[in-house]
Amino acid sequence: MKNIFLIIVTSLLLSSCASKASFNSFYSENKEDCTFSISTPAFFANLFIPKDDIEEYKDIFKKVKHYKVMVFSEGSISLDKKFDRFVKRKNYSSIFKISQNGDKVQLYFLESKDRIKEILLKVKSDNEFVVLGLKTNISESDFNKIVKKSNIKITSN
Repeated sequence: MKNIFLIIVTSLLLSSCASKASFNSFYSENKEDCTFSISTPAFFANLFIPKDDIEEYKDIFKKVKHYKVMVFSEGSISLDKKFDRFVKRKNYSSIFKISQNGDKVQLYFLESKDRIKEILLKVKSDNEFVVLGLKTNISESDFNKIVKKSNIKITSN
């Protein structure tokens, strides 16, 4: 009986820790502090995305399972730093960072084995910033193919 109880407690503990390993934990802990937040399944959110955008990036949209958006307003400098610490602590990899006219765009991904499980996009201007979290299940090779096919051009000044 003790062994069964120990297994159940261990399973619950491990499953709760596993759910905290993603952007979901940051979202849950900070959604009360943001100006606007929404979490929605991809099939619902894709209904509101312009068809032209979906067509151009349909390979990415097909792989997205869930969207989370957080908008932080002025005075959110501490939350910005908290987000940066979260990204470092959870070992998100940075795909790129762009700075122009005081605005910054950063794209991160969380990888498990050879799959990209999450993509985070942070757009910051002055003291305000927006974070978009995408729950995905896409291979690195598929992601690279999608980026190569797209019209995205990254240039440095």
